Amino acid sequence: LICTDGRTVRFHGEGEARFIDFEITVHALPDQPLVFGDNKDGTMGYRMPLWMTLPHKYKNQQVPGVGHYLMSTGVRDADAWGKRAAWCSAYAERNGKTYGVTIFDHPKNLRHPTWWMARDYGLFAANPFGQHDFENLKDQPTIGNYTVPAGGSLTMRYRFYFHEADPVTAKAAEQYATYAAGQ
Repeated sequence: LICTDGRTVRFHGEGEARFIDFEITVHALPDQPLVFGDNKDGTMGYRMPLWMTLPHKYKNQQVPGVGHYLMSTGVRDADAWGKRAAWCSAYAERNGKTYGVTIFDHPKNLRHPTWWMARDYGLFAANPFGQHDFENLKDQPTIGNYTVPAGGSLTMRYRFYFHEADPVTAKAAEQYATYAAGQ
């Protein structure tokens, strides 16, 4: 046993929108600290279906994805990888309709705004622990480590916002403001 956790998952909707709120508190053992290592591969994420991915290569074959990323900062598509933002949205058109999922990083989270593992092949995750990769600090492989002291805890909160439109039309920025305000 290296730690314990408690988590709460809430599901709710508003019109056509659907939300999943995920909160997890990780508790270090009373007699030893808990170290989260610096790793780029993600903390809270969503694996997108193939039809939602950006154009990419798989097994030396080009996959003609039609997906996009948009960050709260305005950064788009492949440029989103490793950047920091309060939220990031993945979206694509399918059968004449646009669908998207936006992940919100709560403003009280560690290292908010977080870095994003937003890969063209569909790995989409918020990650407060991948600093050395995201900021190209190869000579500092532990810079993104985080230690929870013995007996301490770390709480992380995220909201998944599933919408039937691109993030601008779906008002992702307004939805984030509501979430950040505690609603």
